[in-house]
Amino acid sequence: MLLEINKTSDVQADQSSAWALIRDVPRLSSCIPGVSDVHEAEPDLRYTATVSDKLGPFKLTVPVQIQIQSIDEPRRITAELTGNDAKGAARFRGTLEAVLEPTASGSKLAIGARVDVLGRLAALGAAPMRRRADQIFTEFIRCLSAELSAAQASSGGGDVPV
Repeated sequence: MLLEINKTSDVQADQSSAWALIRDVPRLSSCIPGVSDVHEAEPDLRYTATVSDKLGPFKLTVPVQIQIQSIDEPRRITAELTGNDAKGAARFRGTLEAVLEPTASGSKLAIGARVDVLGRLAALGAAPMRRRADQIFTEFIRCLSAELSAAQASSGGGDVPV
């Protein structure tokens, strides 16, 4: 089953501050619900993580590999994601892209994902996965904004509200 998700949100931080967070994969991952154990396997190129979540009747813990594919400083980053849970309930492979554009009030963050989902999880269909993705994105943006706000406050800058 192919799952495509495209989300955008205004982030009230300048592009360079937002980009610094996007490029810091462990720090960024701490803003994503259910992501833990992020480790850099190869500097600025490969990472491993664990994703845990409950979707329908499935409680999943999936080891994930993240391979950075391209970077267009300070605007765009793409990565390939692969994961396979030990119980065979979910396997996935896909791409993730994050694009930052400056705006009058800060930045606009656009996230796009195109993921092939296999295993028993695919039997749920795209609708419940999209609903869960919407919930995760909402929480991610809330946490990302808080992280950027804390970074702005600790650097002594107060010009750009978050």
